Amino acid sequence: MTIEKLDGTSTRLYALVAPLVMRRSVLRQNNGYPFPTSRAHSWFVATEKGVVQGFVPVEITSGGVAKIDNYYAAGDDAELLAALVQAVVNEYRNDYALRSVTHMRHAEVFRSAGFRPVRELKSYVKMEYRKPEDHECL
Repeated sequence: MTIEKLDGTSTRLYALVAPLVMRRSVLRQNNGYPFPTSRAHSWFVATEKGVVQGFVPVEITSGGVAKIDNYYAAGDDAELLAALVQAVVNEYRNDYALRSVTHMRHAEVFRSAGFRPVRELKSYVKMEYRKPEDHECL
């Protein structure tokens, strides 16, 4: 599997993910929410033999936050999602605060990558990444 970081408006991104983000089954997995993108987004896209297996869009906000809000992993594969989340953490942990709006069913995957719950909602949990050295203080 290969994980590639793409700009939010790149033509390669559109070619890779457009067939997925318009598929009903993918939207259903995301509780019907669309997958927005902009110049402020970067997408981490996992492919296997040229086929997209999953993606995590990350929006960089003006407040210095790298925010994960919508994401997809084929078959709801926890290992695939963990690899994508780890790629995001590796890219942004030193320069940005990392936050996520995480599906409840994926909270453990994010927890394993260093995220901690901030607020629980009905179907989601808002989470924030804490560096390993911050864990020692808890």
